[in-house]
Amino acid sequence: DVYDFETRIDFYLDGNKIDEAGIAINIAMEQHPSATGFSVRYARYLGGKREYYEALELLNNIELIEMANADVYVCKAEIYSLMNKHEMAIEEYKKALEFTENKEDLLSSIAFEYENKGDYLNAIKYLKIAIDENPETEHLLHELSFFYEITSKEEDAIEYFNHYVDKNPYSKLAWFNLGVFYNSMELYEKAIESYEFVIAIDEAFASAYFNIGNSYSGLKHYKKAVKYYKETFNYEEEDALTHTYIGESYENLEDMQNALIHYNIALNIDSNSAEAWVGLARVAVAEADDIKAINFYKRAVEINPHNVDLAYDLAIVYMRNNNLEEAIVLFENIIDQDENYIDAWINLSVCYTSENNFEKPIEVIEKALESNDESASLWYRLAAYLYKNGKVQQAYYYIEKAMKMDFDLHIELLDYLPELISESRFTDLVYTYKNS
Repeated sequence: DVYDFETRIDFYLDGNKIDEAGIAINIAMEQHPSATGFSVRYARYLGGKREYYEALELLNNIELIEMANADVYVCKAEIYSLMNKHEMAIEEYKKALEFTENKEDLLSSIAFEYENKGDYLNAIKYLKIAIDENPETEHLLHELSFFYEITSKEEDAIEYFNHYVDKNPYSKLAWFNLGVFYNSMELYEKAIESYEFVIAIDEAFASAYFNIGNSYSGLKHYKKAVKYYKETFNYEEEDALTHTYIGESYENLEDMQNALIHYNIALNIDSNSAEAWVGLARVAVAEADDIKAINFYKRAVEINPHNVDLAYDLAIVYMRNNNLEEAIVLFENIIDQDENYIDAWINLSVCYTSENNFEKPIEVIEKALESNDESASLWYRLAAYLYKNGKVQQAYYYIEKAMKMDFDLHIELLDYLPELISESRFTDLVYTYKNS
């Protein structure tokens, strides 16, 4: 019958089985020529074959006969979306709203079209309306949370989810998302309270225990963090990430033995866990075993070659061991990936100061300033090298320039040139810009 055909055709279309859908539609239309529902599905079939204009022409003809058919407008919206004409898709979805009782799906579809346009504020607006239509549709809460996160509207998110849980106090997903945003605002106590509501509703919600661990870590209560990280193992399989976080907590407690145990457990679960290799490297650094640290950092960099922070940490260990050639290669690779990585520029310049020749370090900093001329640290460093190179007048010009930009960072200059503190010219500048 018609219903059986529609169900089968929708199954094929939703599963992107276009050829099967075409066969089923042809048989259905032969058997039930007066059933208009097959015409709309044929339009969807044409859309699946990228015959967009043929599909739209067919739908326009159906619309002339059935102006109150929501399926026609929905299908047109889907075709326009496939054509990346998101504004037109939104218009069709809004037309469909007038002729359907199931508004929730259409409202969420409108939200996702706004997402495709990069208009997250309207995406948030329509998702909220969709949730209001059916507050029990909790899967949309994660989407809404994502939109709040990507627009950095944490405070708005907290306000919304607080309002939501007032009306829906047993929504564990709402409490969980509320906790996520409290955590991102570093309101760790409130985050913990929200996650505890999640656990009160569903004690097997493993992610809530994990996030409580994160919150206690943010509060530097590392023993409690370990307790909650381990609690997740009662409700889900042990994983490398959680063991790595446990290892970091022990590391922060200066319990290196337990830190090593959990980093190694993490690597037994997933040998490609860059975070666990980095954890082993940090422990090795703390134990003054730089050879091990270098090997561990190298493994982490191999796994995650585009993580400039890992490469930077490895380069610093190379520098400390006077392996300057290796450090220079890494710093240059970091700068190639991120020309705004100020510390990499500065340490690259330091690598070239080993022979007390400051021409090359000056050249490096001048190159860095081409793309980072608002960095006071670079101007201070340029002044330091010019001073070391005997160009005192020029050095003072840049010291003053840097002080105007960020007075407090003059401490970095004194770390490198402590002798300046005894020069009246320098102390006069400090007095002037400290008071200004």
